[in-house]
Amino acid sequence: MKSAESPRNTSPNSERESTEISLFVRTSDEEIKKWDKSRIFDALMRETDISEDAAAIVAREVEKMIGELQLDVITAPLIRELTNAKLVEYGLSKIRRQHTRLGVPLYDARQIIMSPNKENANVPHGPEATNLTLAEQIKKEFALLEVFSQDLADAHMRGDIHLHDLGMVDRPYCSGQSIEYVKKFGLNLPNAISIAKPAKHPEVLIEQVVKFSAALQGNFAGAIGWDAFNLFLAPYLTNVDDARMKQLAQILVFEFAQQAVARGGQSIFSDLNLYWEVPDHFQNVDAIGPNGQFTGKVYGDYAEESQRFVNALFDVYLEGDAMGRPFFFPKPNVHMTEKFFKTDGHEEFLHKICQTATEKAIPTSCSTGAEPPRYLSAAA
Repeated sequence: MKSAESPRNTSPNSERESTEISLFVRTSDEEIKKWDKSRIFDALMRETDISEDAAAIVAREVEKMIGELQLDVITAPLIRELTNAKLVEYGLSKIRRQHTRLGVPLYDARQIIMSPNKENANVPHGPEATNLTLAEQIKKEFALLEVFSQDLADAHMRGDIHLHDLGMVDRPYCSGQSIEYVKKFGLNLPNAISIAKPAKHPEVLIEQVVKFSAALQGNFAGAIGWDAFNLFLAPYLTNVDDARMKQLAQILVFEFAQQAVARGGQSIFSDLNLYWEVPDHFQNVDAIGPNGQFTGKVYGDYAEESQRFVNALFDVYLEGDAMGRPFFFPKPNVHMTEKFFKTDGHEEFLHKICQTATEKAIPTSCSTGAEPPRYLSAAA
């Protein structure tokens, strides 16, 4: 079989009708098929609002153009480009838009595969990262052509507005979770080949939360946040000495930080929402402990364990990793209600988180208020 660039000979047979030409097409599904102009007609009718008569005329005109190219093999993308050019020629710009092909030029694909991503510092360079970038390019085009109006798409491309995370247009943004669910039901993830019962030990619960976060990253564009983490973990921390408390805090931070399993091989984009005080909206809530069982106490009874853990957690953040560098994930977000300033030890804790913020640039945020935090998900 001749290559796509092979010229046709100039014998009398070269004057045959294009329908008689022995032409082969390299299709987008990696097959080589004999030329059939009805495929152009079928694609136009399937993908666009064009009339049958117009589709037949365009298909016939494109076949004539292809016959004049003197090629033995032609690609499906080129056929689509020629069809779109003919649609523009006939003033059918709306039909051309519906019939357009999504993807990236060969040059762009080469640059993406061979060069590190410069748009997102969290994405390492590797096969998973290039898969993400290539997929996002197609979804961005889809979003601008199919999801948003042309006015909005044009405003985005001009820089008048910014449509964030267009490459993840089919995902909600962030997700707010509670470890109460994992404590009560264990871990039963979609497509997993094994199911875990509710955790008996804090180490196991932490690992389950990290795995659940990794799974959730496949469905959301932004952060996976865990509410009142230290407070809900506290029923697992009774009779835990200081050394083990510090070890548990290290397990939590390092496991999250080193899980390079999220989109494009990133670390899990994760938030830990933390309290020093036991806020009123959790004070009298029945506590769930080991094995997913209620302990017979309320979360207000676990203030000491909760505070010891969050203290240990900020010791880990303050120390940094093995090289002394800060942990960017999981991000610690400290919430403060009015009760914070009336709770013993709050000044020492406030000094510690301020020191951590000064030296390590975390926590990234603190919030105050009497109401519980609300997590909002918005399409990209």
